[in-house]
Amino acid sequence: MKIGIIVGIKTDAISEERFPKWLEDIDDKTFNLSKEKWDNGVYGLSSDVAIAHYVRKFSKDKVDILTKKDINLKKFNEYDIIFGFYEPYYYTHTMKSNDYYRKYSSIIKNTSAKFLQPLELQKFVLNKKLYTDTLHKNNIPVMETISFQIKDNMNHTNILNKIRIQCNHWGTNTFISKPQPGGFGIGFKKWDINKLIKNDKPFLSYLKKIEKQVRIEKPLLLIQNYVSEFERFYEIRTYWLNGKYSHSIGTIIEPESLGVSGFEKVNFAYPEKEYNARIFNTYDDKPEKIEDNLIKELKVLGKKILKIIPQDKDGPPFLFRIDFGCCLNNKKNCREYFVNEIEYAPNLFPEYSTHVDVLGRVGDSILKKVNSLKRK
Repeated sequence: MKIGIIVGIKTDAISEERFPKWLEDIDDKTFNLSKEKWDNGVYGLSSDVAIAHYVRKFSKDKVDILTKKDINLKKFNEYDIIFGFYEPYYYTHTMKSNDYYRKYSSIIKNTSAKFLQPLELQKFVLNKKLYTDTLHKNNIPVMETISFQIKDNMNHTNILNKIRIQCNHWGTNTFISKPQPGGFGIGFKKWDINKLIKNDKPFLSYLKKIEKQVRIEKPLLLIQNYVSEFERFYEIRTYWLNGKYSHSIGTIIEPESLGVSGFEKVNFAYPEKEYNARIFNTYDDKPEKIEDNLIKELKVLGKKILKIIPQDKDGPPFLFRIDFGCCLNNKKNCREYFVNEIEYAPNLFPEYSTHVDVLGRVGDSILKKVNSLKRK
């Protein structure tokens, strides 16, 4: 088999002092493929480059590390399998033109190579309204969401009136908005409907910025009820490799850092049974713990979700993340976690996921996927 791995992301890095042993021998040429730059000229190694190094190091097959200059049909056809960490949406976000999305997607559709993740799965996840509605129909807890088509000259007065009616239905004055496709905190905003009724200029300005963003697939402005607990309880990000649960990490993102330039400010927590406290290396003196009973409940939901998402004939995704947030306003004594996001090319947080060798695990998952495809 001949394998290509496309790298080029500019987020999700690990510092050299936190390298696992297998990564310490990475050569300068490969290291310099990383696009991650931290403050004061300090560089981290992007997770995609680290994983590509792992696969090339331990695979018995021919493995090439590709970059955006290799995104063309002729190059893709040289390979049996291509793993695209630098995938169409990230490529489009970087190049700031939907032409690149159409071009990349067309190449995936027409190449003789097996491209992972599959295009059908990518499109499903990028359409958050679609997957939210799909999960809801399958009795998976999700946040109720209304949407408006993103187009030129959106009628802000009409949109605000519909949001006002929905806020009355939700029994709240506060709502959040975010564009679809989203990611990177782009366009996330928290609003007070009463203030906007008195002065709608901030919302009009917001819509003008949203209209200028690159539009792919089905661009929508999503509106959801604001959940105050989301800023106080950890969002549990569960990782799944070839359909099996791997590990989790809890995050609380400081609201002021969302939707603005620069790094988001994140606090982390870890499942109590997924690390050894005596040898656990973390930036926190006493890392907060996630109760094991909660992880067990989310694992049950996660398995159901993996059966609902578009199924590739060659098995479940080699990498998938399901994010659970707290809490649904369902008037129960014990409020329920809900599915906040699903991701086919997620951040791995290797700098903070030191309770597991997350980069090595994803590398092993790729090797297992390759072996599975060989047998077929």
